[in-house]
Amino acid sequence: MLVCWVSASAIGYASTPAELTISIQQQADAHLRVKYKLNRPQKTLAFTATRDGYHRKYWTVEADGFRIVKRRRQIWLERKDGKYFNSVTISAAPAEGRLTKQYQPISRYGDGGVMVYTGHFWPVNIRKERANAVFNFYPTTGSKVVAFGQHVATLENWRSPMDHPAFVYMGPLEPVETAEVMAVVDPNAPRWIIDEFYELTPRAFRYLSQQFGFSHNAKPNLFLAAPLGEEDGRLSYAGDALPGQFQVTLVGAAWSQRTDQALNIFRSSTVHEAVHLWQASARPVRGDLTAWIHEGAADAIAAETLLAINYWDQTDHANYFIDARAECAAGLEYGSLAGAERRARYRALYACGHVIAEAVSIAEDKPVADFWRAFILQAQQDNGYSENTYFDLVLDRTGDPEFVGKLREFVRTSLANPDREIGRLLATAHSTSRTDPLAPAQGH
Repeated sequence: MLVCWVSASAIGYASTPAELTISIQQQADAHLRVKYKLNRPQKTLAFTATRDGYHRKYWTVEADGFRIVKRRRQIWLERKDGKYFNSVTISAAPAEGRLTKQYQPISRYGDGGVMVYTGHFWPVNIRKERANAVFNFYPTTGSKVVAFGQHVATLENWRSPMDHPAFVYMGPLEPVETAEVMAVVDPNAPRWIIDEFYELTPRAFRYLSQQFGFSHNAKPNLFLAAPLGEEDGRLSYAGDALPGQFQVTLVGAAWSQRTDQALNIFRSSTVHEAVHLWQASARPVRGDLTAWIHEGAADAIAAETLLAINYWDQTDHANYFIDARAECAAGLEYGSLAGAERRARYRALYACGHVIAEAVSIAEDKPVADFWRAFILQAQQDNGYSENTYFDLVLDRTGDPEFVGKLREFVRTSLANPDREIGRLLATAHSTSRTDPLAPAQGH
C-alpha cells in the first residue's frame, strides 16, 4: 500500500502558462509513445530516479543523438553533443514485475487497457520540484481516457485537479460512476470481488466523510485489476494511493474463491487505501515521508471503519490489533522504527504505526480518525507536516509530556525487548487516559 505526496512547492501551477507539453500515446501491448515539447529549448530533461532503474531499462529514445544517463540521483534525458533541444520522443515499456516501493509507471489493465502513473514521466528541476507541464492522452482506437470525473475519447492540456502526479487509465473498460466515486473494474475479476467492491466502497466512503468532516472536491477514482493467474495459490493484494485516487491489483488464483481469509484481506486493505484519500489533505513539509504516521493510522482507521459499518465485531477489531502488535515486535528485533525503511522492514512501518495510532487513541479516549481530523487541519495551517508536528499535536491533545516522551523513544530507539516496550507504551497511554489497562476500551 504505497502512498506518495509531494511538498507544497510542487503545487500551484494551474494558473500559469505551461513550460512543456507531455503527450502520451497508447501503443500495443501496454507500450507508450511519449513526446516532450518544450516552450523554450534546454539541454536536459530530468526525472526522479527509481530504485529499480526503470527509465534506463525500459525507455528508448526514438531519435539518434540522445542518451539517458543517471546523475545526482536523477535520470537525465539529453543530447550526446550537449546542445539545446525543444522536443524529444521516447518509447516506454511496462516494467517486468513490481518496482520496489514505487508506483508502477505502466500497468496492463484488463483486456487492452493500460494505466499510467504520470509521476515517472513528469520532469523535475534541480530542487526536485515538478516542471510546470500539461498532459495530452491519446488512447488506441475504441478506447477512452478515465481521469477523476472525466471519461473522454482524448484528453488534452490536462492538469490533475489535485496538482499532483496521478493515475490515468486508457482502454475499453467503461467506468461505473456512483454518488461517491468513479470506478474502473477489471471484468475478469471474480463476481464476488466485484459485488464486494461496489457494496463496500460507498459505505466506507460515507463513514469516512463523516469521520474526517469533509468530502472530496473532485470525484475520486478507484481502479481494480485482477490478473489472477490460473495456478498461483497466493492471495496477493497490491494497493497504491494518490490524492483522489487509489488502485488495487489482485494476483493469485486463490482470489477466485470467496473465503473468509480472502474477504478479510480484501475488505481491510481496500478500506486502508480509501483512508489515504482523506489523509492526502495533509501533505508533508518535504517529499520524503515518515511512513509510520500515515500507514499505521490507515490500518487503524480501516479497522475502526469496518467495525462501525458492521463488517467486523469487537473480536475482529481486537484480533487485528493483536496481529499488528506481534508484527511490530518482530519488525523491531534488529533496529528502531526510525530505521525500519532503511533496513527494508516495510511492514514494521504499518504495524508499529498502527500500535502508535492506537496508543494515542487510548490516551485521548477518542477514535484514531478524530486525531487525524485535527492533524489534517494542523498540517494545512502549517503548510505541511513533519514528525514533530505529530508529536506536538499529541502533546497538545493529551497534555502528557511523559506519554509523548515514550512515543519519541519508541520511534527512535533500538529496543532490547520490543514486545515488552509495546506493553509499556500502551500502559502509559492507559495511565494518561486514566482508564483501566485491562478494559476493552474501543477494542484495544
